[in-house]
Amino acid sequence: MKALFSGTGSRSPLLRYGILVIVVILWYSLVWDGITSRTETLRENLEVKQAKVERLQAKLKKNTGLEAKLRNAEKQYAALEKRLLPGDTIQVVASTLQDMLNTAAAEAGLEVTTYRTIKGRKWRKKGLAAVRLTLKGDTAKLVKFLELINKKKKIVRINNLNIVKVSGRKPYLRINIEAEALCKQGGSA
Repeated sequence: MKALFSGTGSRSPLLRYGILVIVVILWYSLVWDGITSRTETLRENLEVKQAKVERLQAKLKKNTGLEAKLRNAEKQYAALEKRLLPGDTIQVVASTLQDMLNTAAAEAGLEVTTYRTIKGRKWRKKGLAAVRLTLKGDTAKLVKFLELINKKKKIVRINNLNIVKVSGRKPYLRINIEAEALCKQGGSA
């Protein structure tokens, strides 16, 4: 073996270069190729992680302030809920609506000739309590009545308003009003 590396043989430079080539090939296949493939795998993993971080940052940016928006929506919901007429069923809400309209009519100076609850309806899967009133009065009293309803700040919808002028010794307006109010619990129509 010593003769191979000592330079005394005629084949020793060829053998040395052959062994060097074998060592380089072994080094490349065992060490360098493993390192480069591992480095490439780590680079790919890094790119995947960076893409994931960018997506998460975009999501975070999109959801920034979401909690504040949720609190604001809850406040708005609570404010709207306070504007609903009290009652857990359509019948209770209809009775409350009827009382509110009768009181407003009396305050406005309108005479209530008939009133009754009518079959409720649905609005977005929630029950609507409905009331029909027939009033007797004039235009100024009707305007005052509508203003009183508006001042109550309750969610009430005038679904139908029919006004007929009745002539005679004492002319007056006959006012048919159909009003609705949302039932908080959903109720049944």
